[in-house]
Amino acid sequence: MRELLDQVGSVMGSALAAGGTSFDSLYVNVNGESGYFERSLAVYGREDEPCRRCGAPIRREKFMNRSSYSCPKCQPPPTHS
Repeated sequence: MRELLDQVGSVMGSALAAGGTSFDSLYVNVNGESGYFERSLAVYGREDEPCRRCGAPIRREKFMNRSSYSCPKCQPPPTHS
């Protein structure tokens, strides 16, 4: 759990340093500029494109008018035992 929280903090810090992610023209900084962290996203918006790590096609999960993207090989769903 500690490692996960450390990694979340690291990613959030990197995102803030890059100005965040701006998928909409409404979300810009005070100078009207979009954030650049979007360029670092590995799977978001890349449905059916190959994973950059393993080559498996990226999958998109839809939920309540939102989407989540993941690699089925590098990020498999949890198994319940």
